[in-house]
Amino acid sequence: MTLDWGLACRNLNRTLEALRRQTCPDFRVLVACHEIPDVDTSGLDIEFVMADFDPPAAIDEKGQPGNDKPAKKRLLGMAMKASMGEASYFMHLDADDLVHPTLVEATLSDDNRLGYLIERGYMLDCASGLVGRMDATFSEFWRHCGSCAVIHLTRDDLPAKLSDNICYFTQFKKHAEYANTAADHGRPLSTYPQPMAIYLVNHGENDVSAYRGKIDVKSKYVSRAQITDEEELARIIHHFPMLAGFVKR
Repeated sequence: MTLDWGLACRNLNRTLEALRRQTCPDFRVLVACHEIPDVDTSGLDIEFVMADFDPPAAIDEKGQPGNDKPAKKRLLGMAMKASMGEASYFMHLDADDLVHPTLVEATLSDDNRLGYLIERGYMLDCASGLVGRMDATFSEFWRHCGSCAVIHLTRDDLPAKLSDNICYFTQFKKHAEYANTAADHGRPLSTYPQPMAIYLVNHGENDVSAYRGKIDVKSKYVSRAQITDEEELARIIHHFPMLAGFVKR
């Protein structure tokens, strides 16, 4: 569900640009969609996985935003099962979040065969240009953003059909519970030692009344955890140059 398809495509373009900047090219991008977006795919091993079910209504009968993310996530799991080898890492990445250029390299060089949780990162309020720190001092990244874990999976962990709610892959439902879910299955997640992602908020794509309260809460968080150090802001822009026009300095 989106109210502005052009804006959604621009947000996704930034996400793909961050992936294009990875220091290790050993990864594939799978995009679940109802319509192929107008984005730059150059330099990426990318596949658009088309949904064969109707998109949700913008607002459902209960007045809540329509959500087909769980179904699309299972669709991606099915695509992985059909194309990957015996095992791989998977990261659910929302189309408006950005990962650090060393994320793939850090994951594959350590290769714990369990998975990783992003504890440290940033939240950018696109409207104000302020950047907030996300870590144990304020609030961990995984508490707020769904693009927060890299999970090691075998083919047997993946769904064979869209209705599969039993396999390991489909147990990761609420991002705040990802670490507990993995631990409960005897596969505890490690954490990265450095900030590994930026969570973009207040970028306009979800600017509807059902989201407004959540956006206000996140804007307040950014103000509370705001980064003011010029050198740190310069490092963030260096790693995420596609955000240079947003970050206020």
